[in-house]
Amino acid sequence: MVSDVEVLVVGCGPVGAVLAARLGELGVSTLVVERTPEPYPLPRAVAADDEVQGLLARLDPGLLDGALPDVAVRFAGADGRQLGALRFPSGPSGHSGLALFHQPTVEQRLRTHLAGLSGVEVRLGAGFGSFRQDDDSVTALLDDGGTVRARWLVGCDGASSSVRRRAGIAWFGRDLARPWLVVDVAGEVDRPGLTYTCNPARPQVDMPLPGGHRWEWLLGPDESAPDPLPLLARDIDPTSVSVLRAVTYRYGARRAGSWRAGRVLLAGDAAHTMPPFAGQGLGAGIRDAWALAAMLAAGDPTGYQALRAPHVAAMTRLSLLLGAVVETRSPALAATRDTMLRSAFHAPMLGPWLGRGGPRSTASGVADL
Repeated sequence: MVSDVEVLVVGCGPVGAVLAARLGELGVSTLVVERTPEPYPLPRAVAADDEVQGLLARLDPGLLDGALPDVAVRFAGADGRQLGALRFPSGPSGHSGLALFHQPTVEQRLRTHLAGLSGVEVRLGAGFGSFRQDDDSVTALLDDGGTVRARWLVGCDGASSSVRRRAGIAWFGRDLARPWLVVDVAGEVDRPGLTYTCNPARPQVDMPLPGGHRWEWLLGPDESAPDPLPLLARDIDPTSVSVLRAVTYRYGARRAGSWRAGRVLLAGDAAHTMPPFAGQGLGAGIRDAWALAAMLAAGDPTGYQALRAPHVAAMTRLSLLLGAVVETRSPALAATRDTMLRSAFHAPMLGPWLGRGGPRSTASGVADL
């Protein structure tokens, strides 16, 4: 059986779902295939800036219902004292500068939204197998035995993208050397905003989530993942919460050599990854989807990478910079860093700029598409 559509989207995570939803609104026939029948049940990405909130609200104002808006951010030094604080300003759309959300809930809402769109089909339990292309179309084989013929194929299938590999697109960059232990808990936690604790003995990032809280701790290069309960006990009574997951991650900063090969395109983590420290990873993918949908609807995605790559590169650099600030393990370097950061946050002109987010930029040029 052969299905004919204008766009085949591989992957129904947030990026693939937003791309398909926007294509449907623009009148482009779209098929989304996703190997897993249900959204991943635990939160991964958690942050949306004002521009990303605005884009999602244009699809469906209820997508981020229940998110925590206007979250403040603070930096604590090696001695635990505050180095500085910031609160991202609201953007032109009126949305808060930083909202923290529950990804599985947003993914399920996106799937429900897609089900109500004409011209969009979501095929769950069907994975991408292989493809061939010519000047006019792409023919893809699915692992459920189906065949899809489309004008365009878009890989939204994550950092290990099979679409990218099948297209022969190179994957540059690196995974960061040191692992982080990430722990999500359910329950009421009395912690102020999002905190970067720059303690060289055990760097930590923690943040509120709807219904719970997340902690991240830097591990040593050869350190096995420790029991999270003693780590949680530094900040809260661990018996007052339920641990939902405790996993070890190595974050990456990678990019595809090209985001396009003929009629095959990449979006989100399939095209680029960045560390989470600036909270811009998922937002980059949502922006990709928004820009690419407009260009595919117009019939020419030629300017896609040129539009998106500069903002992605800038936010990747910011993420790496924040990671370097937080990950400092040398007490001497940490002391120097703390002195410099405290002075910077209190400087007459530099301090207010940092307090508004410093080099973080949420205006990417896609909102007008």
